[in-house]
Amino acid sequence: MTDDADTRLQTSARGWLTLQLATLGFAGLCGALKSGGTGGSGAPRAVEAVAGVLVLLALGVACAATYLVARIAWPVHAPRTEDAVRAGRRLRLGIGLTFLAVLLVAVAASTAWWPQEATSQAGAGAGAGALVEVSTTAGTWCGTLRPSGGDVPGLEVTDGGQTVDIPLGEVTALRPVGTCGA
Repeated sequence: MTDDADTRLQTSARGWLTLQLATLGFAGLCGALKSGGTGGSGAPRAVEAVAGVLVLLALGVACAATYLVARIAWPVHAPRTEDAVRAGRRLRLGIGLTFLAVLLVAVAASTAWWPQEATSQAGAGAGAGALVEVSTTAGTWCGTLRPSGGDVPGLEVTDGGQTVDIPLGEVTALRPVGTCGA
């Protein structure tokens, strides 16, 4: 290969190195966010552990990929003509490992969208923050909010276990309460 081909290979490697450093930063940020979370994702402990291992694995793969590409981008010795083919293979391997690292981080980050367990119904085991008092022009209801389709929030009322659907536009006040009816 010519010096021109070696220069193009180095230029390409330097461009990819920028992307790899961003990947390393992203993997590190995901690891920091994963370990710094206060409430957790709601995923089972085993899934959380696998996600943590995947973030660490992604970091290791990104480091290996960066090393491979950096050796081409800034060679210690002047490249020899017979090494150009090997350098091209190392560059492709480094690029492939970069994509693998991004994939591993994406899979690990997906645990953030693990569905939360539903809060228990009013009564046995309901925490103080689970109950709300909703006031409208038609009256006041106390109970736990439950999801419903559309723009009508559902409120499951604790007295008699009846369910009342209150349109969002009719709510004049909403406040958390410790107990209902007192």
